[in-house]
Amino acid sequence: MTRQVDFTPQTEAWINAQAQQRGLRPADLVRRVIEESAAAAPPAPPTQEVDSRQDATIALLQSWIAEDATDDPEEIRRAEAELTEFKRCMNAPRKEAGARLLFPEVE
Repeated sequence: MTRQVDFTPQTEAWINAQAQQRGLRPADLVRRVIEESAAAAPPAPPTQEVDSRQDATIALLQSWIAEDATDDPEEIRRAEAELTEFKRCMNAPRKEAGARLLFPEVE
């Protein structure tokens, strides 16, 4: 596959310098860098068709999120305190057993 990419003069100068340093053509250096990055990247998740049941589920979840949305500072503070307490309760048995804590940031 052939692609044309426009680089800034600074990037082009860097590519040329790196290519010369490694004894490569600039295009070969760019291809090598991209191929190495692609090989190191995690595989892309498989794409799936979303059926109508999934659409309905997503819409329901989004409506629940919208219902619970708030910008009331007191309600937000209460929710954050409740979450912190939940995390502490989840940590308690692990702490007693000497196991790794699930939420070390609350201890």
